[in-house]
Amino acid sequence: MDETVHSMQPFDQFVLLSVVELTAADATPAHSFDVAETAKDHLDDIDRDPFGGVQRQEVISALQTLADAGLLEKSKAESPIGKGRPGYELAVDAETVLDELTGVEGLGSYAETLRTSA
Repeated sequence: MDETVHSMQPFDQFVLLSVVELTAADATPAHSFDVAETAKDHLDDIDRDPFGGVQRQEVISALQTLADAGLLEKSKAESPIGKGRPGYELAVDAETVLDELTGVEGLGSYAETLRTSA
């Protein structure tokens, strides 16, 4: 798995950390809106250019990339307004993701924050 995580784009890694955070909060399967909001809340926790912001369409694309890589599972989950939108949850262990991303330049501080708050 480490090769998969390390070969991903930094934004995809950032989105993956947001899903880890939602998993720790027992808020998965999570919809793209929830993941985007969580990511936006942590733009100050990364030590790099904040990707020009967080757009929901980019988050949806990242979630799909992560699911295609086998890091997330997609499930049909009802949104708060009753629509059947896809929800995402980790397909791998959260601690393993944190182990892989703690040392990654720019994102390690967010991963370390998640580890200490878990």
